[in-house]
Amino acid sequence: MNKIAPAEIASMLNDWYLAIKKHEVEESSRLFEEVKPLLDDMEEDQEVLAYFSLLELRHKVLLHEARGQGFQHEEPSHMNATSDMLKYYFFLFEGMYEAYKNNYDIAIGLYKDAEQYLDNIPDPIEKAEFHLKVGKLYYKLGQNIVSLNHTRQAVKTFREETDYKKKLASALITMSGNFTEMSQFEEAEAYLDEAIRITSELEDHFFEAQLLHNFGLLHAQSGKSEEAVSKLEEALQNDEYARSAYYYHSAYLLIRELFKIKKKEQALSYYQDVKEKLTAEPNRICEAKIDILYAIYAEGGHAETFHLCKQHMDDLLSEKEYDSVRELSILAGERYRELELYKEAAHFFYEALQIEELIKRTEVI
Repeated sequence: MNKIAPAEIASMLNDWYLAIKKHEVEESSRLFEEVKPLLDDMEEDQEVLAYFSLLELRHKVLLHEARGQGFQHEEPSHMNATSDMLKYYFFLFEGMYEAYKNNYDIAIGLYKDAEQYLDNIPDPIEKAEFHLKVGKLYYKLGQNIVSLNHTRQAVKTFREETDYKKKLASALITMSGNFTEMSQFEEAEAYLDEAIRITSELEDHFFEAQLLHNFGLLHAQSGKSEEAVSKLEEALQNDEYARSAYYYHSAYLLIRELFKIKKKEQALSYYQDVKEKLTAEPNRICEAKIDILYAIYAEGGHAETFHLCKQHMDDLLSEKEYDSVRELSILAGERYRELELYKEAAHFFYEALQIEELIKRTEVI
C-alpha cells in the first residue's frame, strides 16, 4: 500500500486548524475523525506529527470551552520539532492545558515562553488568540486591569475580521466579566449586549446559554438577584448546556442567589438536584462550594458549621480554586457576622485577605 505524502496530511491539518480558529466545533470534530486514522499510513514526518498533536490538544480545549467537555492530555513523545512556529504552539497549548488544571504559575510561565516567539507568528488572529487566552487567565485570577489590557488587543483584531464573530463574542464576554468584577456594570452590560447580538446571528444555542449565564453573573454582582435567577434558569433549560461541565457553574450561582433572597425552598430543591447529579458525575469543586452555601444558609451558619465550612474551603484550596475561596470566605464571614459569631467571621475575612495577597503575587505577563 502506498504511503500518504506528509504534504497531503499537512493540508488537511491546515483545514482543521482553520476550523478550530473559527470556533467551528462540528467541523473541527469531523476533520479530527477524518485525519487521525490517516497518520498510520503517512510517510514519517516528525513536524507533521507534532503539528497534529498540538492541534489535537487545541481541539480538546475548543470542546471544553465551547461544549464544556473535560479532557486529559499527555505530552507527545515526538515533540522535537525545531521551528519557531511549532515551539510557539507547543508553549501556548501546554499553557492552555495548565490553565485548565488551575496550575496558574505554570500556565503563566508557559505563556511567557510562547510570547518569545509571538513576533515570528505572521497571523494577526493567532496573536489575538494569544492575548485572549492570557486575558482569560488573568480574569480568572481577578487581575482585571492586566486581563483588560490583553483582552482589548484581542477585541480590536477580532472586530476587524468578519469570519471570527464567535471569537469576538468570547472576548466581549471576558471584557464584561472584568468590568463586572470592577463594579462598572453599565460597561459590563454593554459588552454583553454586543455579544448577544453577534450570537443571535450564529445560531449556536449552547453559546447563547453561556451568555445567559454571564448575564446572570452580571445581575448577581450588581445586586439584582431576581434577574440573575431568571437568566440562570433560562440557561439551564438548554439540555446540552445542562449536560455539560458548565451546568455546575450556573447551578452554584443559582443556589447562591436564591439563598440570598431567602427563597430557601427553591434553593434547597436545586441543591438536591445537584447532589443527585454529583453521585453519577463527581465534581469535588462544585460539591464543596454548594455544601458551603448549605452550611451557612440552610443550617443557619451556627458555630457547629464552622469546621465543616473550613474543611470545604481547604478542599477548594487544594484544587487551587482561589477565586472561589475568596468569594465564599467573604460570604461566610458576612453570614457569621450577622449571627454575631465574630471569631468565626474574622477567620473567614482573614482567609479572603490571604487569598487576595496570594493572587497579587502571581507573576504578570
